[in-house]
Parts: sequence; structure tokens; C-alpha cells
Amino acid sequence: MVSIIVPVYNCEEFLDECIQSVLDQTLNEWELILIDDYSTDSSKEIINKYVQFDKRIKTYSFDKNVGAGVSRNKGIQISEKRFIAFLDSDDYWHRDKLKKQLEFMINNDIEFSFTNFVELDKNDNPFKIILPPKEVSSFSLLFNNYIKTVTAIYDTKRIGKIYMPDYRKRQDWGLWFNILNKTNKAYCLFEPLAYYRTSNVSLSKDKFQLIKENFNFYRFFLHKSYVVSFIMMILFLTVHLSFKIIFFKKIKKLEDISF
Repeated sequence: MVSIIVPVYNCEEFLDECIQSVLDQTLNEWELILIDDYSTDSSKEIINKYVQFDKRIKTYSFDKNVGAGVSRNKGIQISEKRFIAFLDSDDYWHRDKLKKQLEFMINNDIEFSFTNFVELDKNDNPFKIILPPKEVSSFSLLFNNYIKTVTAIYDTKRIGKIYMPDYRKRQDWGLWFNILNKTNKAYCLFEPLAYYRTSNVSLSKDKFQLIKENFNFYRFFLHKSYVVSFIMMILFLTVHLSFKIIFFKKIKKLEDISF
């Protein structure tokens, strides 16, 4: 029913937890595709252990580092199930994630969906639930990337296999635009079904990278002019920072999460 694409690069610390969260899913009709992006730690050995353990788990290894976007595209290419889901190797899922989200899509005739998610701090403690809008269009996506990759699923039976752009940064954002070219909206299942580890880089560096990457995305992926790209970047920062300030629920422990 669903192919789960996981790019893996030097993630030995979290990879077991990531894979185990798939094995623990209450929906069993899945294939897990682990794409090793030329890891130099023990990630490949961990992957091979699970491949031997469960025939639903597949792997592909690159002989050089190609990045998460190319890795995910390889997973999409070799996938064999109707739905495509994404999971990063340092994140994990709630055990009912696939069951609830696929029921949500099938029962409501939805081609592209995402969910709320829990952010974990650098000490692995849950500290907030992110609450995106219930609907996202290509227009609203211009001003904030509301869809976290670890929460997204799309239906290849309805809209075909759609790939990430050949773009080193912000590939997930580009993929959502590519999907929304095929379907009008993405719909949010308003439950926190994924757990996302935040980066340890400084906030100031985050902001600088965000400005640079977003400007380049508008300029080269969306083919906007220099002036339009600058204006859209300013609007993005305004919406993005407002969203981060307002649209979340504080929590202190996992037990505080209700479904």
C-alpha cells in the first residue's frame, strides 16, 4: 500500500529508532526503502541488519554522496506501492501514523496530505507541536513551507510518481510545488503523528541560510526576477516568522500529546 523513502547519511545514532518506528506501525502493508548516501559511519551495517530481518525492507547504496533529494528520487523510482511517504533517518513516527493518514486520504478522496508534528530539542525532549493550516495551496506555499517532509504522503495511483527537482537545497519545497501542479491542495490531518529533531545550528545561521536558500529558490526554481524574488523572500520571512511564533502548542513531555 505505501512505500516509505528514507535517505540515510551518517545517522548511526538515530537510525535504529527511525526504522523501529516503521516496524511498529499498526498498518503492515508497506515497503521501507533505505537509501544509503555513501555513509562513512556504521549506518550501512545497521541497514543491512534490518534488510536481513524483514523482507519488506529494501536498500540502495550510492558510491558517492549525492544529497537527500537525489536519494529520495532514487527511492521513488524503485518504489512499488501506491502511496509514497517520506521519513528522515534522524526522525521517527507515531505507531498509528500510516494507518490514520492513509484512512484520512482514502476516506476523504485526498491525493496529497501531511500532518502536525512534534519538535524535539537538541536533548531529544519534546517541546512543541507544530500546527500548520488544514489546507495548503501552491499560492500559500509561496510564503511558507508548511509541509514537513517527515509528515508528507502522496498517491501515485491518482497523480503518478512525482520527483524532487534537481536542486541541492529546498528540494522538498520544490516537490510540493510539483505535486500541487497535479492537484489543487494538500490537506493536513490535524494530529501530531511524526517526531522531528531540530538542528543544533545557531538561530542566526538558520536565518542567514533561510534568506539565501529562499532567494535562490524563487530566482532559479520558480524563475522569478531578481526584484520579485527579493520581495517574495521578504514576504516569506514575515509569514514564516509569524507562523513560528504563533502556530504551535507547548508541551513538556510526550504524555502531554493527545490524539
